[in-house]
Amino acid sequence: MTIKQISMGNGHYVMMDSKAAPNLTLDWFDPVYWANLNAVTGQAKGRGTTLFIQVDNQALVLRHYKRGGLPGKVLSDQYLYAGLEKTRAFREFRLLWAMREQGLCVPHPIAVHVKRQGCVYRGDLITAMIPHSEDLHAVLCRQPLSSKQWHAVGKAVARMHKAGVYHHDLNVRNIMVDTSGKVWIIDFDRCRFRQGDKWKSQNIARFLRSLEKEKAKYAQFFWQNAHWASFLEGLNEA
Repeated sequence: MTIKQISMGNGHYVMMDSKAAPNLTLDWFDPVYWANLNAVTGQAKGRGTTLFIQVDNQALVLRHYKRGGLPGKVLSDQYLYAGLEKTRAFREFRLLWAMREQGLCVPHPIAVHVKRQGCVYRGDLITAMIPHSEDLHAVLCRQPLSSKQWHAVGKAVARMHKAGVYHHDLNVRNIMVDTSGKVWIIDFDRCRFRQGDKWKSQNIARFLRSLEKEKAKYAQFFWQNAHWASFLEGLNEA
């Protein structure tokens, strides 16, 4: 086990993979630090800004936890503190670690940071970038997936479900495909292990809605209802 949890003082707490980041400091969670080092290689915008960083021979992803919707307009990046293990950062780190130990294709968690201020906290997550990959949305805006590829996407989701993992936001942007054809699933904020099976159909329905939404939004989006059958075959076969 290489997970290390430490207090950095002044309300700062870090949990990390000590093998992957033996020289980690609090600066690693500061976008300005990486910008000053000219280490930022790109960014993606969602609820907040996700930075892509090159550290020596490691390509990393830094994400600051931010709220979405109406709560996000009021509280932005603040969350009620109820203990470190209940913070979104620590929960996502431990979930990713457990999933990787089961052989699932999810990002390697490098470190998380929680800054507590009284009854609230803010958090950050660093993961290893999935090499030579892009999200399903980017792929489908350029070209269609083959039946075999849709089958692989279905199998990846099925493996996650078989492990008992509920994905809070399974959508076309949270599924990645690398150049070898391997399918990865990302963004496990607010996700967790769940028992039973009823929630699995909710995950699948959420994914289908995201495909239909993007199809309606973009004139060039290579997805058809016929592709869904291949996805379901993979889902039911795994």
